[in-house]
Amino acid sequence: MVMCAHPYDNHITPALGKTPFGGAPQQYRLISQVGKPKFSKLTSWESPDPNFWVPAGYAVVNMNLPGYANSGGHPSVFSEHQGKCYYEAIEWVAQQPWCTGKVGLNGVSFLAITQYHVAACQAYGGPPPSLCCISPWEGLTDPYHDTFTRSGLTELGFPAFWWTTEVKTAINGTPEDLINVEGAIPTNFVEKHPFYDDFWQEKAAKLEEITVPMLVCGSFSDHGLHTMGSFRAFMKARSQHKWLYTHRTGKWDAYYSPDVQELTRRFMDCFLKGETSNGFLDTPPVRLEVRSSLKEIHEVRYEQEWPIARTDYQRLYLSDQQSFSPERLSAPQELTYSGSTGKMTFLYPFSEDTELSGYMKLRLWVEARPKPNDTEPPDDIGIYVAIDKRDRTQKSVPFYGSVGNRKDMVTRGWGRASRRELDLKESTEWNPVLKADRDEKLKPGQVIPLEIALYPSSTFFVPGEALQLIISSQRIIPSPPYFKDVSFNHGIHVIHYGGDFDSHLLIPQV
Repeated sequence: MVMCAHPYDNHITPALGKTPFGGAPQQYRLISQVGKPKFSKLTSWESPDPNFWVPAGYAVVNMNLPGYANSGGHPSVFSEHQGKCYYEAIEWVAQQPWCTGKVGLNGVSFLAITQYHVAACQAYGGPPPSLCCISPWEGLTDPYHDTFTRSGLTELGFPAFWWTTEVKTAINGTPEDLINVEGAIPTNFVEKHPFYDDFWQEKAAKLEEITVPMLVCGSFSDHGLHTMGSFRAFMKARSQHKWLYTHRTGKWDAYYSPDVQELTRRFMDCFLKGETSNGFLDTPPVRLEVRSSLKEIHEVRYEQEWPIARTDYQRLYLSDQQSFSPERLSAPQELTYSGSTGKMTFLYPFSEDTELSGYMKLRLWVEARPKPNDTEPPDDIGIYVAIDKRDRTQKSVPFYGSVGNRKDMVTRGWGRASRRELDLKESTEWNPVLKADRDEKLKPGQVIPLEIALYPSSTFFVPGEALQLIISSQRIIPSPPYFKDVSFNHGIHVIHYGGDFDSHLLIPQV
């Protein structure tokens, strides 16, 4: 049996006459897409299509979580309580005469997030006995670090959009019912809990507790929401059998594509029907899609692990004329740009075929200076970072991004000086993770190192093409509804490099 659980009201399907003009759920109109994913009129938002799964020999259960749509109880989001209720529902379903007693989970976004929580169910000390496998398709695993306060910058746009269009309207009651449980609505979570406290830690899935077989999708295009969490889930889960499917197109285009439907069916057949001879167990763990551009896939191949073990991490040091150098300059230098409207770029041309697959990291030594006649010196710095691919004529090469963006760049990231302290237990050389338990404001003249994590990516360059690093005090790539708060930015941002200042970009060459 295939099952999903979410807060989005499983009655909103064309078959029940609950969608606008008898078409797909409204979110597909509100959120831009790459293409036009195809599914039957029985399919609710981001859920498995019964018209695919029932002919394949499965029952499908599409469940509203407690407190949403027609389900009783108290509404919550990203909670252990939802995991507990999901556990109990799975065990009830497994006992029904139309179920073999084996349950697999499937679904996109929140329908993936709930899979992580129930597979690591803390309330009962582990997964439901009847849960045989999960297939989370692009789901964040740590709401604070993945979305709400990515790299110390508060996300303003997505929580407002998500709350207004998807959560508020589905509550079985009033918003006050959610406030009674969570203490606030999602748009006010960060205001109530600005640091990574118990509230946020409880909402992070306990990935190390996941042991069931898992087929997880990690997208190189869902920047701002699910990308980082999906790859984290694959790396941290302790499942003996786990697979990672990567792509760089729309999440729904990929999820409902015939190839992915068939792949997921074979996965479910293996672990729910016992068809262990169908070849799925022989599939290498990582399906890697390497892109050259928006529509050009350079290669699809299989790897044994993620990140790729043979990755050769190269340091590109910031240099003069806004370029890179393989060695750090001997004398200290500095570059400046406006803290409210400025940006700068650094270019690195490739002289041979080069694949960059994995994680990039930017290390910057930064300082905040006042402008002349400033009444208050700046005590913080918010930084937007993007990696652009440039062709042989120095034109930007676009890629697919989140919510249908057709002008995305290779990857992006953010940084905030006052949240610079790293969680040394979670951080690696190529992926810094913030501790986020306090603010540490800058003093006048203070120069500090800032480590900025960029989303994982997989991109191919040919000779004459180049990588361009963009550093800015404001948004680089418009991606509605995502919008971060950098209202504190002012004065002059100073980047120090050379000498004792090892400002550099770390790139994953394969």
